[in-house]
Amino acid sequence: MKILGFQKFLEGWPYEPENNIRFAFAADGREVILVRLPMGLEQFELEDRPDGRRIHGMKSLFDFHLARLNPIPASELDGWHLSAEACAELLTEAGLYHQRLRLLVRLKDWTRVERDTARNLRLIDFIKTHAQYQEDGEQFDEWGPELSRINAVARAMVLLEQCQYGEALHLARAAMGLKNPPAETAPDCGKLSAALQESLRDGLPHHPELRTQEESLFLRHADYWTIRHRGHTTCLKATRGLHCLAFLLRHAGREFHVSELLASLMDTHAAMPGVTANASEGLVVAGLYDGCPRLDAQAKTEYKQRLNELREELHEAEQFNDGVRAAKAQEEMNAIAEHFAAAIGRGGRDRKTSSEAERARCAVTKRIKQAIQRIAEAIPDLGSHLASSIKTGYFCSYNPHPDRPVAWKF
Repeated sequence: MKILGFQKFLEGWPYEPENNIRFAFAADGREVILVRLPMGLEQFELEDRPDGRRIHGMKSLFDFHLARLNPIPASELDGWHLSAEACAELLTEAGLYHQRLRLLVRLKDWTRVERDTARNLRLIDFIKTHAQYQEDGEQFDEWGPELSRINAVARAMVLLEQCQYGEALHLARAAMGLKNPPAETAPDCGKLSAALQESLRDGLPHHPELRTQEESLFLRHADYWTIRHRGHTTCLKATRGLHCLAFLLRHAGREFHVSELLASLMDTHAAMPGVTANASEGLVVAGLYDGCPRLDAQAKTEYKQRLNELREELHEAEQFNDGVRAAKAQEEMNAIAEHFAAAIGRGGRDRKTSSEAERARCAVTKRIKQAIQRIAEAIPDLGSHLASSIKTGYFCSYNPHPDRPVAWKF
């Protein structure tokens, strides 16, 4: 950091928590924000990224992703997603802008406050629209309205500075719901300005942080399961579907054949009053009979479409020298290829499943989905989480978001 007369500047500005922010000029003449710390100074750029970094040659990571999106035709946008890692990086960058925003509010630079809140609001819309996982967008559900409130205050303050009192008052009333604003019949810019700033006096919200480990409950008592997630609790009557869910949650990241789930159900059904297993669910699948193809036409189409998406993602990652992203795309492509190889025999003929396996798959899938629906009706956030992280089929698994795993207590 190069500030004109840095040492003298520092000596002439003793640390005071209530007076530790000011504008200053860097050695090259550009204006910056300085924050006086107990043992030094912290600098924030006024334009572009607050830390002054350029990402992939662009002004910000958000600009970089917008540049990636722009060449894609509107008809193909449904297949374009932000990975969990990309969302996490964008959230970190949003935090930098929000940190500067908090300083700008204290400096009463309302034009730039409006600019930075608008920027992060656009980012929120971008993530909620394109995030591969719904949970990434849900992180902003509480932060977004607060940003909108701050943006409305900033716009009203800018209007007051331009002596557009009527518009500022209308905006304050409509967007902020201020209590006892000055009467329109007796306009007083000073009173309205004070009222607007008073609405921010309790402090600004901190930007959301990635949800990491959090303890949730999936506990069975006799005929009922007690389920708790993010402060919400429900109690549901025991069913086979809830039992299968609990089994998968206990073994996150592992795949189980439906026969293993049914075997676990048979091992415990005697201890579940009122819950019995029917004949089809008691079978341990041996695969002795001809049944249905392992991959139906729709599954083949979906896999081929996903392969095309992964090829494009791999090509793009290689162009941007993004080794991590390229490796992930290649890993998923290999997994799909192995799945195809297991399902299709010589000459492209479909390998058959056993009829018992097919009945078991249908029974387990139906019951798990019914259980998730019951949970979603009571705890929508958890329903969304399970719908996106539970995989059903001949092999079932629970794959929580790698950046935001859930710590389950059983």
